[in-house]
Amino acid sequence: MTPVATDPFPPAANQFTAFLRAAVSLDNAGLRGEALEALQEAEVLLPDRPESAFLLGGLYERFQYWAKAAVFYGKALQSKPEAPRVWHRLGIVHLHEGALPEALEALEEAVSQAPEVPDYATDLSMVLSRLGRFEEALGLVRVALTLRPDDIHALNNAGHVLQCLNRSAEAVGFYDAALLQSSSHPVIRFGRATALLKAGSFLEGWQEYEWRWQSSRMVRTDIEAPVWEGEDLQGRTILVHHEQGYGDTLHFIRLVSLLAARGACVVVQVPVPLVRLMERVEGVDRVFSVMPAEERFDYHCAMMSLPARLGLESNVVGPVPYLSVPDDEIIRQGNALRSVAQGNPARPDFIVGLVWGGDPRPHDLRATQTDRRRSISLKTLEPLFSVDGIRFVSFQMGMPRHQIEVTGLPLVEGTNDILDFQDTGARLYGVDLLITVDTSIAHLAGGLGLPVWMLSRADSCWRWGERGTQTGWYPTMRIFRQSRSGDWESVVETVCVALERLMDVYRSCQAASPAS
Repeated sequence: MTPVATDPFPPAANQFTAFLRAAVSLDNAGLRGEALEALQEAEVLLPDRPESAFLLGGLYERFQYWAKAAVFYGKALQSKPEAPRVWHRLGIVHLHEGALPEALEALEEAVSQAPEVPDYATDLSMVLSRLGRFEEALGLVRVALTLRPDDIHALNNAGHVLQCLNRSAEAVGFYDAALLQSSSHPVIRFGRATALLKAGSFLEGWQEYEWRWQSSRMVRTDIEAPVWEGEDLQGRTILVHHEQGYGDTLHFIRLVSLLAARGACVVVQVPVPLVRLMERVEGVDRVFSVMPAEERFDYHCAMMSLPARLGLESNVVGPVPYLSVPDDEIIRQGNALRSVAQGNPARPDFIVGLVWGGDPRPHDLRATQTDRRRSISLKTLEPLFSVDGIRFVSFQMGMPRHQIEVTGLPLVEGTNDILDFQDTGARLYGVDLLITVDTSIAHLAGGLGLPVWMLSRADSCWRWGERGTQTGWYPTMRIFRQSRSGDWESVVETVCVALERLMDVYRSCQAASPAS
């Protein structure tokens, strides 16, 4: 008698597979909620097989439930750790979660187990770059390109990493090679734009920068007027609207005077904290934060599209200062801050404003990771407090303010009751120098024509170029750059030396003054 064959897939396993298929079908039909319910049913029936856990993790990854995906990829690896494909997917979901150390560990394991797979090396290079380990990232992406020379993702990563290494001209070459395969790839075109701008190729870079509308920005659809593409503005009204961060608007509001010079009536829409400051900019007719229903325009243009429309060719644009605050506010707020901070009036201390943290923007994962590289801990800045004759004033906003209490460093609080950027600007007149990381207050001080020392991460923003201590954007700014990613200690040492020299001059001037 012939024995009956055993079903290799028992009923529970078949039901598990059925729920997975149902989840895919429901999701394809646009029924995401029902699809997730099917996955939850599948969880209950999960067979004790690594392949099943991997499939379930893959569907949770598809639905962007990163934590759930990581759990089931982890289950798959418990019984079968030699699985580079699973390690790779685990690394990717950790990357999406923002868990960079965990992503690094998983992708390193994938590359270790399957060094011949270029995709693993490419994705590992991406994680390394987000951690600021750019030289290592470049080595990995070169390995990937050796294995697959025309890989579009590896070419794009190479461009990004070279740009972060301040080798932007080389980066453009890799972006160009990637675009031979997909000439309209928006992410690559936008990466190429920032590389061109960082390399100083402004005219072409600004034209390329318009690709952001297809890669990372949403075009406004609530304005009836057409987008301004360079048409004659004589006698026309144009709305210029805030688009990205506060710093971008503070940086490029200077260009509205060029629109006014063409005969335009310029209306500006910005967030509330910028309104009062923008009202005083030359060429601005009126400002609002919420667009009134009765407003009508002939054209509109996003703030960061003005350079392309105006054919900007350099970073020397118009007179500085182009921002201002009322004299009475300078007296009321700036002088009040100085009187609190100056110490002995007969021999006043030199007053330095300090900002050590940017906005982490937790809603934007990439921005959060960049902020970790651009921000400094207040503890790291402690050596500055050893320079004799300086009183420090905190202009720090947000969560990093708690570091003042933690460190116990002697800082005068300069932000109490600040309502907007005009208040901040008025108080900046109460200090002799601002030292800040690359955040919006650097643009505020620069636009006001006030002395500012900016501490820049190694992979500096495109607007600061690749090297040098000066920038055409702001004649009163001095840039202190990291020579190596993550190394703020050497930057602080350099700033300390500069402060010591500055204080020698300051005390010499005090000694020579007849009033001393």
